[in-house]
Amino acid sequence: MSKSLRLSEKWFRFGLWLIAIVFATFLIGLGNLVVSNLPLVEPTYTTDDFVDKAAADPLEQKAVMIMAELKNLSDQEQSALSRYEEAAAATKAARETFDNWLATRGVTQRSDQDAEVIRRTKELDNLKEAERQPQKELQDIRQRRRTFEQTYQQTQNQLQDLRNEAQQRLEVVWQEQELRVFLYRLALTIPLLGLAGWLFMKKRKSQYWPFVWGFIYFALFVFWMSPLKHRTPVPT
Repeated sequence: MSKSLRLSEKWFRFGLWLIAIVFATFLIGLGNLVVSNLPLVEPTYTTDDFVDKAAADPLEQKAVMIMAELKNLSDQEQSALSRYEEAAAATKAARETFDNWLATRGVTQRSDQDAEVIRRTKELDNLKEAERQPQKELQDIRQRRRTFEQTYQQTQNQLQDLRNEAQQRLEVVWQEQELRVFLYRLALTIPLLGLAGWLFMKKRKSQYWPFVWGFIYFALFVFWMSPLKHRTPVPT
């Protein structure tokens, strides 16, 4: 009979410890939820919040204008290239025709005195001149495009410098926020730890000891683990 009572007592104590563990688990889950949301009390900042707007806005407007000009130059370049290719093809065809004509026509007199040769030569020169015009236009457009591309890159570099400076300022704010959140956690967990210490000293052998031990485990877990678990969730 006594053996059966001892066995029942063991199972009863096991059940009480199980209650303590379940209670501690519940409190730990609740505590983790509260502690993990502590960073949300701080404002959320991004790099854009620390960019020097007075310096960045004109640069961004300049970049937009340059991009529009580059698109316009790209259209002009395609048009000039098409005209140049047509003129070059016409010159090539005329040159081939002229060469073939000379080869099949027995030239028995001086070329500068041959009216047909002079006429055809002049036509060929006119075609070459017509080819040079779109070629020069194409070269000018490409030079302007390179100039605008260089200016655009310089503008982007200046904007990136401003963003880098803003990122540095943001990192400082992050560190300050992390420190404040850490202090919030201490302000929350130290009283819990103090209460757990008082319960350990005064109530650990009371009839409510499963809940006392559950709270003690919860307080220890939150105090030691929560400050190490989360970084202030500030997006970039």
